[in-house]
Amino acid sequence: MTLAPDAFYLESPPSSLQQGDIIAGVPLLLLPPLDQLIIVRSQHRRLKLEHLDPGEVELVRESTVKDPFDDAHEYAVVVASRGLGLLLTATCDLDKLDTWLICPLYPIEGSGHDVGNLDAGKFHNLYRLPDYKHFDAAYVEFTDIRPLRPEQCPLKNRIASVTREGLNDLMSRFGKSVGRAWGYADGELVEGLGKYETGKYRCAQCNIYDVTVSEIPAGKLKIGDRFPLCDNCAKINRAPQWYPLTKHRKS
Repeated sequence: MTLAPDAFYLESPPSSLQQGDIIAGVPLLLLPPLDQLIIVRSQHRRLKLEHLDPGEVELVRESTVKDPFDDAHEYAVVVASRGLGLLLTATCDLDKLDTWLICPLYPIEGSGHDVGNLDAGKFHNLYRLPDYKHFDAAYVEFTDIRPLRPEQCPLKNRIASVTREGLNDLMSRFGKSVGRAWGYADGELVEGLGKYETGKYRCAQCNIYDVTVSEIPAGKLKIGDRFPLCDNCAKINRAPQWYPLTKHRKS
């Protein structure tokens, strides 16, 4: 469950930007769904541009010029919009990096997502933001991460900052979304053992909870068998994550 608004948002934001801040009017960029980039060249002889300034240019497919990306970067066409974004870059890195990362905010209304499941946190990659006075009910998709420059994220456009408790919850969910433990789900086929694997399996999902961790003994599963359900995971309607154990050895 998402935290209550008064536990998630700071009543008085700090004097500088920090991780978790919600910024209005940030540029949200995506490449067009094409098999080639559309690059920007000069109108005269389609020369590469060292600097991009306002004026007339020619847009060309990268395959139609002889030297795309030969020396350095090219300017290319992107799909752009402006909207609300949640700052993902760690606070301690904001002064060090010339590219920051941001997650767009999406309105819940019209999204098609089951609101009850969204509120309950049942989507691994979606995070339902607590309601706030400056924007409609919204969520972020942790697998939708966009780059932007610090100059495009001014302090004056910040509309919300989060508490330490809120940031811990946010980053914990982010970490589970993009870096969750790998494992076989029930019904997947058993493969051959790796060099140091023992044939014994343990459920990664069980490690999260205060339960006896489910294990599959060595030799019980053969190549081509299917992984079973985990009794613990079945009780809370989650898929197991069976990972193989390896011999205890020095790296």
